[in-house]
Amino acid sequence: MSVKTEREIKAQVTAVRERVKELSGFWIGEGAAMLYVLEWMLDKRETAPAGELGRAGGDSQTIAVNLAKLAEKAAEKSAAAAATATATARKKPVPTKAPTGKTPAKARSGGG
Repeated sequence: MSVKTEREIKAQVTAVRERVKELSGFWIGEGAAMLYVLEWMLDKRETAPAGELGRAGGDSQTIAVNLAKLAEKAAEKSAAAAATATATARKKPVPTKAPTGKTPAKARSGGG
């Protein structure tokens, strides 16, 4: 196993944040824990992950709240896009054939 560069760690921070937007519930806490560890590795957090574990009101809780907000915003945006797509689909006219006066058998045979 190799030591990761700061750039690789930052890329993972971004990737975790983006992934958590698609998830909810249990995964928010999991994402917060992952982000806390990654940010600690980048010296953005003072307390080591073991010291943060189980602390009420700690930095990981703040991260979880922020991730929940991101997930809510993403869900609202998705719902709005779906509503717009549904409304657009309802407005489009359904193409219909004009009656020709021929019965289906005559229409196929070319007779009239």
